[in-house]
Amino acid sequence: MSFSFSSSSLSSPVTTTGKIPKRVFIPFTASEVDRYNRGNLIEPSKEFPRIPVAQRTFDDTANLDSTGWKACTHPEGALYFCDIQRRIYTDSDVRDVKTLQTIEKCISRLSDLAKYHTITFPEPSPSQPSSPSLELVLELTKGKRKECRYYFVDVQKRLLFWMHEWIPERMYANLRGVKEPSHIKIALEMQYWMHCELYPHERTFDTAIYRELCGFVIHANAESITSDTSLAPFDSTELSKMMDIIRVLQDSIGQVNDPLFCVVARFMCIFSRIHFLNFHGQACARLDVDRTVYSSPDRRRCMSILLRMLSIFLFGAPWRYVEALRGVWVDETVNLPRWRTFVGNIINEWGGFTIYSTVMLAVDMSLLGIVHTDITAYQSVAVIATYISVVCTVGSIVASVVLTGMWRDKAENAEGVAKYMTKITDTMIGVDNMAIMFSVPFGLLIWGMTSFLVAFLYVIFRSSYPPTLATTTPGIVLVIVLVAWPVWVAVEMSLGRWLKSAVVVWHRVVETGWEVKGLGRQSVKSWRGREGSPRPIEPRKFSVGTIETGILDTGSRRDSAPTSFGREGRRTNSVSWAETPENAQPRAGVGAGFGTAGDTRNLHASENASEPQRYWR
Repeated sequence: MSFSFSSSSLSSPVTTTGKIPKRVFIPFTASEVDRYNRGNLIEPSKEFPRIPVAQRTFDDTANLDSTGWKACTHPEGALYFCDIQRRIYTDSDVRDVKTLQTIEKCISRLSDLAKYHTITFPEPSPSQPSSPSLELVLELTKGKRKECRYYFVDVQKRLLFWMHEWIPERMYANLRGVKEPSHIKIALEMQYWMHCELYPHERTFDTAIYRELCGFVIHANAESITSDTSLAPFDSTELSKMMDIIRVLQDSIGQVNDPLFCVVARFMCIFSRIHFLNFHGQACARLDVDRTVYSSPDRRRCMSILLRMLSIFLFGAPWRYVEALRGVWVDETVNLPRWRTFVGNIINEWGGFTIYSTVMLAVDMSLLGIVHTDITAYQSVAVIATYISVVCTVGSIVASVVLTGMWRDKAENAEGVAKYMTKITDTMIGVDNMAIMFSVPFGLLIWGMTSFLVAFLYVIFRSSYPPTLATTTPGIVLVIVLVAWPVWVAVEMSLGRWLKSAVVVWHRVVETGWEVKGLGRQSVKSWRGREGSPRPIEPRKFSVGTIETGILDTGSRRDSAPTSFGREGRRTNSVSWAETPENAQPRAGVGAGFGTAGDTRNLHASENASEPQRYWR
């Protein structure tokens, strides 16, 4: 959309002389203000200026009093300029006459564009110059292409607006699924607070803003304490410090104080950004930090073929790491407190692997010294296995050191972490790539231990001395039995739910022949059913619940657990129990006993507990 209007000068003491090239208007946002990359450098002169006698005035040579503009200093130290009467701000140096004339020309043209849309800017003689409803920010670009970037601000509605239709991609922060106007309004409000932080000159905040900010901080603090999946971008310690700052701000309500207003604006901008990224106020709002708003949980659990293959080689470690990564890298967003905890844990793990690998390397060298005393066993199985153990343990040490150095400084800046994660996961297998990389130290360490165990057992059982075999064999068997238990539990947990489901389905098909939910009627009949006609099993007297064909099993119902989890940190215990005649009432969600007196099976009641069904065995 383009407009062409005749320029009418505003009430400004600056008169434009000479031919000024027309600037192309480009909409931009407060987050795109190029304040931190201006490129202005100082000549490193070694001459020190002389101070005249009795000089007590140190004003800059360029005087802007006659122009209506004023040089302002941001609490961070940046220099910007504002026309406080018309509420116009710019980072361009208006002390230069040509730059000032160009700025005034652009203001005149933008005023005509606003008038075309029935918007009056600047407002005629506002009764309260310090509290206008509209503001304007301009920025002249450098280079061959003459552009004037701009945005208008509606102070009362807390948003930015423009005179040209465009798509503010950077404002949306690559967030997918932004459609609703109320959601876009949150993004514009975030930009408004960023604008207030950039240009805080003679601004004040009232009691309503102060109470709103207090509510945000107190709620975030309570969430971080009571929930493990809080959306708060700070931990409890940081939020407590923020509360201390907010208590100090209470005495500055309604007072002009640029540094304190910057603090308020920055806090409000942070919470507005969190609301925007988590679809605050939308039907699909993210309520837990580890919950995605785009894909279903089943799709989120999908893993690449490469990860499944290497998980077997790396003893299931990639499965564990991929679940942890998907809990902290959700929808390409990062929650900094949760990310810091994750990085701290994996760095501690890699440090432990380094210690274990160092010990294993020393043990391997000792075993090699023992084996090499026998010249005939120079190329025996024990020597080869020990060589493999040495290579694996050294590889584990190198991988741990490299990964620790790579990730040690990746827990401080949320924006930097998000960019790094986007870059490193922008591959065909995504997060699985990182999970495999994180698993290398653990996998190599286990292979080193396994190779050492093979070499050690070979040395023992190669011995022909009977007392050695008689004393070591029972101990080895006992240790294997004791170690196999936790190893099997770890492997079973690492195999994932997909393998468990496959085993359960196969067990039902072969053993019962029941109709498995979601898979249709199975062709394999129950072995018990072949012996005679099927007989129904009635629910035990006074028991409550529903039997779903194909779901009843010798244990509890699939995917059920004694503890039901809603929000992390808010847990409700459910107990499986059999009703007695005194308390028998149809209730949903309560465990019940089914079967005969000799064949009672516990399971969780289905949703419709008042209509028990019959099934055939």
